[in-house]
Amino acid sequence: MISALLWHDKSQALAMSRRLIRSMLDEKLILRRELPGTGVDCFTLSAAGARQLNADMGVNAKSGASLPLGNVVHRAASNWYVIQHICLNNRAWTEHEIQTGRSPIREVDGKVPDFLIELPEHGGVIFGEVENAWKARQARARIKDFCVNHLPRNTQLSLLAPEQYLLRVVILGTTPSAINAMVRTLAEAHEAGELTDSQAGEIDLILLPVDKSFNPGEMVVENLYWQRLA
Repeated sequence: MISALLWHDKSQALAMSRRLIRSMLDEKLILRRELPGTGVDCFTLSAAGARQLNADMGVNAKSGASLPLGNVVHRAASNWYVIQHICLNNRAWTEHEIQTGRSPIREVDGKVPDFLIELPEHGGVIFGEVENAWKARQARARIKDFCVNHLPRNTQLSLLAPEQYLLRVVILGTTPSAINAMVRTLAEAHEAGELTDSQAGEIDLILLPVDKSFNPGEMVVENLYWQRLA
């Protein structure tokens, strides 16, 4: 992820990121932690690294020594998608930033985004939902209700926060079955007349598999209306 974020256009990106990590470990700016039950390491800020970010850049950083690592597949998929947009010079907020109150939108009608992408030229944001496992009907209904209530039924965009309008919803799945379960709920809402054609056209379905080392596979993009409902 560091390679993709900092040196996505360099042939020696992995080597450069490894050197950077070794240097930061030697300087005790980051900590090496094993992701539970995976045998894969991740890196979080140390207390010294957090102090340096606070002092040099004014970032409200904290040590990640006791940071809950959560659902790592879910977090990895979200991060990979955000990194792609950052590399396109779009402002984006990760799941961690949103959950720690560092994004312009924290929650909308009880729904917390898994990532946010700002598209300044369009005057709004993409609201992201990550699906990496089968989800109960009630949980899928909350996502459906968010789409029905906040995606535009006409030309009027929904204001989620000051100067932050909802442009699209992206449902990012790590498996086809996770996406298909969500599609069934949205298709039922569309058939019942709850979800309009125009709203369905503003929902993108993205398959982004993540392997055992949390590297991304090939990304497949579909539109709910044009590829699944029309």
